[in-house]
Amino acid sequence: WVGAGLLLLLTAGLAPVVYAQPSTTGPIITLDPGVVELGDPVLMTIDGFLSSSVTVSVCGNEARRGSTDCNMAASEGIRLEPDGSTIAQMPVAAPPVPCPCVLRVSNRTNDEVAIAAIVITDHPSGPVEDGPRVGTPLAVTITAVEASAGPVAAIRSNLGGPANYDVTVTVKNTSTVPLRTIAASGSAGRGADDYLLTLELDDPGEIAPGQTWRQTVRAVVPAPSFGTVQWRVNASGAGPSVAASATTEHRPIMLMIVCGLLVVDVFLLVIRWRIRRRAAQAAEALLTLA
Repeated sequence: WVGAGLLLLLTAGLAPVVYAQPSTTGPIITLDPGVVELGDPVLMTIDGFLSSSVTVSVCGNEARRGSTDCNMAASEGIRLEPDGSTIAQMPVAAPPVPCPCVLRVSNRTNDEVAIAAIVITDHPSGPVEDGPRVGTPLAVTITAVEASAGPVAAIRSNLGGPANYDVTVTVKNTSTVPLRTIAASGSAGRGADDYLLTLELDDPGEIAPGQTWRQTVRAVVPAPSFGTVQWRVNASGAGPSVAASATTEHRPIMLMIVCGLLVVDVFLLVIRWRIRRRAAQAAEALLTLA
């Protein structure tokens, strides 16, 4: 009965389940109005930046080639509030290349970028030209932390049974254009070539420039949950696939204590057996002498 109970504790709950709905965060800019003529002022609402200041530029060609498409001479530096937001106004200057046009907001290191489309009625339009692709427009991360799922689950986990983890996956668009067909998949194993479970991730779909898609799922590592688990994620849909991994280490303390006690118990049993054997041998020797 005890063995059956322990087996039930150690083998229950093997399937990963979705834990939270995905969300998208990151810097944004909204414009009012969205249709202007050259020289007209435009009101900008900027939010979501971590930096304390940004540069705003008017760009043609959807800013696909970076600063080459932007009027850097007429760009403006803007200080942000402590929460990374502000409302500011600037005149719309002519970009050096034809539209489609955007207002591009970036921090000093260009690792935070927001873009909003703007129609400039008296500026020429032309076909969009992509610049040379360097690397991939996606940045992917995965983290896994052991999760609390109640006292029974905690006991199971500490006995080497199924272990609950909250696994967070992020996919960031580091390019200057929306990425519309992004897909994500994840799995876990005890090594690079091992498979334990699949992470039930939603597909990010469209991610705007500078935005980060994030989802956390609850995953259950099946028994025996002792040792190292490698968590893996792959994002595709914008050039070459991008992969990331993370490693966790689970040590079931109660199981280790139980095993230690069993070893001690076996050792004591052996000692008692040897003592009794020697006592029996001594009694036999005394009888023989008598």
